[in-house]
Amino acid sequence: MADKNIEEGKKPYKVSWAILGLLVLNWLLFLTNSYSLMPVSISDLIFTPVWVILSVAGIIAVVYEFKKNKGFAVSLAGLTAISLLFTVLSYGIGKM
Repeated sequence: MADKNIEEGKKPYKVSWAILGLLVLNWLLFLTNSYSLMPVSISDLIFTPVWVILSVAGIIAVVYEFKKNKGFAVSLAGLTAISLLFTVLSYGIGKM
C-alpha cells in the first residue's frame, strides 16, 4: 500500500509542463488578437501549423503522462482536445 501512495504523488514531466505552457500561451495570443498584429502572410503561415503541432504534442504528452499522473493528464487532455477541435473548425471555416 505504501508504494501506491508514493506513485500517486509523482510530479509531471517537465516536457508536459512546457507543452501546457505553450498551449496556454497560444490561447492567450489568440484571445488577445496578437495574431492580427502580424503581417497577414506570416500569420496565415504559422497559425494553423502551430495549433496542429501543439495539439499533437499534447496528445503525446497525455499518453506518457497518463501512466504517471492521471490528474495532470486529464487536464492536459481537455485543453488539447479543445485546441484540436478549434484547429479543425478554424481550418474548415477558412477553406470555405
